[in-house]
Amino acid sequence: MPHGTLYDPIRKKDVPATPEEHVRQATIQFLLNEVKVPAHLIAVEFGLCAIDPKTDDRVDILVHNFREGAALDKPWLLVECKAPGEYTWEALQVQLNKYLRILTPKYVMLALGDSVRFFQLEGQRFSKIASLPTY
Repeated sequence: MPHGTLYDPIRKKDVPATPEEHVRQATIQFLLNEVKVPAHLIAVEFGLCAIDPKTDDRVDILVHNFREGAALDKPWLLVECKAPGEYTWEALQVQLNKYLRILTPKYVMLALGDSVRFFQLEGQRFSKIASLPTY
């Protein structure tokens, strides 16, 4: 493999070390170490077909909200990761909007390379927030 591999502690396997995977793995470490999300609540490359059989979309990272008894379609956090230079914030938003037709997360995190934005769902709208609360 030209990029080598990275170990994914959630999927418990080595994965190709693509630029996007570097962003995803850094995000997983942030969630585990800073936000204190229990590893067993994190799903990587979560297939939305588990909720809507008509789609084959996958979200980069989903943090389940089982603590509050929430259904699968109401996760605590939805994260979309992209390698730097591959996407714009606008393109990321378009992709996110597609997922939001199926999911109603409490929080959203967009990671574009080293740049990160956080949002919180308030009623029917997302507001930008400075950071995620501790889980």
